[in-house]
Formats: sequence, C-alpha cells, structure tokens
Amino acid sequence: MSKSYEPFDNAEEVWFWFCGCLVARGDGPRSTKQDFAGVERDLETVDVHRIIKRMKLNHEVNNRILRVMLKWGELECPPYYDRRAKKSEINLWGIGMSYFAMHLKRKGIIK
Repeated sequence: MSKSYEPFDNAEEVWFWFCGCLVARGDGPRSTKQDFAGVERDLETVDVHRIIKRMKLNHEVNNRILRVMLKWGELECPPYYDRRAKKSEINLWGIGMSYFAMHLKRKGIIK
C-alpha cells in the first residue's frame, strides 16, 4: 500500500520546514521542539541541501543570500513581516526564494 504525500504550498513553507529540521538536528535528543506532526511529506533534508548546492553551482544565489535565508529561516518568519528587517534583506530573500521555488516546482515538491 503506497502512502499519499501532500506537496508543500510554497517555497517559504519548504524553507521553514528545512530550517526547523536543522535546528532539531542540532538540538539532538534533548530537543524542546516537537517532531513535525501533521501531513507526511515526500522530502528529506538532503533533498533541500542538494537543491541549495545546485543553486550555488549555477550562481543563482551567493553566500549573502544564503545567510539572509538562514537567518530568517531560523526565526521562522519571512523578513517582509518583521519591521526589524532591512530592505536589502527583503530583496535578497525574494531573490533566493524565487530561485528556490523554481527548483522545487521542477522537482514536484511544491504545487
């Protein structure tokens, strides 16, 4: 019997899921975060890592964009919702998410 997996809605949802997994992995067995309950996803963190490496190899993103994406991913909030965010961070987030979404759509990870 095969399981049916629900795709993510957008790239930001995938990114926050990925950053949450990295935080939980870093916390180890004493993680205060609950396991990611809810809908099962046909995705592993290594899949997202490969997409990031591909984006880097294609010169679609640079270290500055990735730093911004990681910062706001760990905060679990896109920068355009937070008044502390700099305008440059909002722009870099948008660039990174657009390329990320393109790769995710190609792989069928998002709708």
